[in-house]
Amino acid sequence: MDMEMKNKSRASLWMQLLISIIGTAIGVGLTFAVSSWMDNRKKEEAQRLMAIMVIHDIDESINTLKTLKEGMETEYNAMVYVREHLDQLDSVPNDTLNLALSFIVGDGDEFRFDNSKEKIFHSSPDTWQNLGCMKFIDNVQSCYYYRQTFQDQYNKADYWQRPVSTKVYEELNIGDSNLGLEEVKDQYCAKMRKLLKDKLEDEHVKYYIDCTPRKLGTIAGLIKYWIQVNDENKFLMSITDEDLEDYVNNINTNGIAVREKNLTGTWSSSPMDESNRFEFRKDHTYSYVYVLTSPVNINFSQGKLTSIYKEIGTWELEGDTLITIPDSVDLEVDASKMTVQPEKQEMLDSWVQNYKEKYLSASKKNIKEGGARRAWHARLDASRDKMELKVGESTVYYKREK
Repeated sequence: MDMEMKNKSRASLWMQLLISIIGTAIGVGLTFAVSSWMDNRKKEEAQRLMAIMVIHDIDESINTLKTLKEGMETEYNAMVYVREHLDQLDSVPNDTLNLALSFIVGDGDEFRFDNSKEKIFHSSPDTWQNLGCMKFIDNVQSCYYYRQTFQDQYNKADYWQRPVSTKVYEELNIGDSNLGLEEVKDQYCAKMRKLLKDKLEDEHVKYYIDCTPRKLGTIAGLIKYWIQVNDENKFLMSITDEDLEDYVNNINTNGIAVREKNLTGTWSSSPMDESNRFEFRKDHTYSYVYVLTSPVNINFSQGKLTSIYKEIGTWELEGDTLITIPDSVDLEVDASKMTVQPEKQEMLDSWVQNYKEKYLSASKKNIKEGGARRAWHARLDASRDKMELKVGESTVYYKREK
């Protein structure tokens, strides 16, 4: 009986030990399985993120080329109009003349794509393994190759270089200091018309203008190619428009949403020769002061001009959007740092007054027509004492004044 009990006891111990071993093995197996699943999931996420980043980068390059093409077309059309009316330039509007002149004037201004995403794509050691689709990788490499080739050609080849030096603008601004404001303007326009007539006789300038349709065709062809390739990229990697929109929203959204209790107070920013200062009040009114000091060079006076723009109005918050609605504006102009030629102080005073009245008139009209309302994308950092305000392509960072 005792022997039988001992045997049962031993069997029970062995069974518990076996169950423990099996349980441990299952636990280890599950741990490895979960770990492997998580690794694969991370790789899939990295693959999609890399693909979305590159596809968005190519889309941005397409938009950059579209902007370049639109600007070139606008200036080229103005130049064509000027050529067709070369004998009646006095009747051609000044803005058209300026556009035509801008079309042929330049000193090798460099055109650059943003290649930061390309560097990430090429520097990532896991790119080839993670992406897994050789056709997609080949498409991306092809787009980046043609992008670099176009950039190099645009910046270095004579075919793309504007044929007239920017020094011509300096010559246009040199005038008789004894003339009044309207006479100075008339003199500038007369010089511009003569310059255009002279340059349009230059064979190099003619060649540059006549080659423009081919250059526009090159840009249009590259845009079309990139659109087709990137549509294929989105199909290959199953990237939707919603995926791209989420990506853009994520890269453009940082920090913490602004709330009323965090917004009220005074915020300032002072980059370079300018300063911005907002004061947001609890009653939803605000005041804004913008100070800019900039160099001015006119034929009778040179130096630095300081403009002090003042605005008051109301504000409101809608989600991450700060809306400012100005009620009134004012402008002060300080010309004390301008040097003026003898007996030309009255002319400078007249110029400053004209500048002020013209700006205020345009600003007040903008307010009246509702065009001064601004919608800022507003975010705070973790301290709640730094704020990012974005409107359009402009971003300004403010600090809370204590």
